Amino acid sequence: MKKISEKIEISELLSRFLGIGLDINEQAQLDHWLKEDEAHQSLLDNLLSTKEREKRLELIERINLDYEWKRFQKNSAPKTISMPKRWLEIARYAAVIVLPMLIAGYLLFQNYNANQFAANFPVIEPGTQTAHLVLSNGKRIALDDMALRMKEANNEVIIENKERTLNYTSVNDKTKIQSTVFNELLIGKGEEYQLVLSDGTRVWLNSESRLKFPVQFANNRREVILEGEAFFEVTKNPNAPFVVKTGPMDIEVLGTSFNVSAYKDEASIQTTLVEGKVKVSSNIGQPMEQILKPNEQAVFSKSNNQFEIVEVNAALYACWREGIFVFDEENLDDILRKLSRWYDINVFFKSEEVRAYQFSGKLPRFKNCNELLDMIEKTTDVQFTMKENRTVIVNKK
Repeated sequence: MKKISEKIEISELLSRFLGIGLDINEQAQLDHWLKEDEAHQSLLDNLLSTKEREKRLELIERINLDYEWKRFQKNSAPKTISMPKRWLEIARYAAVIVLPMLIAGYLLFQNYNANQFAANFPVIEPGTQTAHLVLSNGKRIALDDMALRMKEANNEVIIENKERTLNYTSVNDKTKIQSTVFNELLIGKGEEYQLVLSDGTRVWLNSESRLKFPVQFANNRREVILEGEAFFEVTKNPNAPFVVKTGPMDIEVLGTSFNVSAYKDEASIQTTLVEGKVKVSSNIGQPMEQILKPNEQAVFSKSNNQFEIVEVNAALYACWREGIFVFDEENLDDILRKLSRWYDINVFFKSEEVRAYQFSGKLPRFKNCNELLDMIEKTTDVQFTMKENRTVIVNKK
């Protein structure tokens, strides 16, 4: 009976993994069970196999649930059993129960139909133009198509949100001291937004990014702090350098267009110059400076604090703001990390080998995620399995 109970417990766990997903504690429990025995991992591989899943579906569809339930009631002690308990009782009375069938039964009795069990997953739509503005007093304001007009910095700056762009406009253009009032624009997964700073500089912010900035710049220096990815079109002002701080790396410009990618979970920080001239410098370890020309990219490695300057087609690194993903011999691991930010999905590599597969091409950013994965799958030997909890299993065909 103890073994049956253990099978029931792990079957529920695996069922949730295949269906609605696991919380942190459940995932830890499943990981522990998988490490106990190689056969457990083999079983999970079997459950994730499309071919094996179809076989189980055929078997399940041949089962007459009403008939089997009546037969079970007739042979068991007369008592009322609720739906959750019904499944447990069936399991206890079974002489030999294999785990895949336990899982199938559990899914059926949790009101899953055959189509749902056969991976009839919802379409994952692309991200949207929305964000959150955090004011200096900590107040958080959701932005999308909501009209907003307010004043900051002793009424010296007007903030307006219109046409999905947040605008900061200085009321007084006379001698200014940089405001001690800072705002922050937060871009979540599956989001992007535009911002116009008080000097007229335009910023496009990509998913999972944040920009901290003074509501009004001084006459002699303009500084912002970036985490994530952004494209800048800086208003020219030879008397006030514009500086983007990214932690270990600073980018200084007078007036130019460039893209910065500075995600915490990436191994490097990339600055790609489209137009003008910028100076990149490190502020950790031994100080270093590099001047970039258009179509050059500075790659700052976090592991050794070193710069590498490479020639690129800079326009490709700005395409995301125009609704296009462009990949130039990028690893599948890096590609799916970008897609996970935009589509708010979780990615699990069942095959470590496919992480290093390289791809080149253009994909429309506003197509649903299912279509993009299908495009990749049809032209490669990579297989994607989509789960209902927005998790994508990546395997080799």
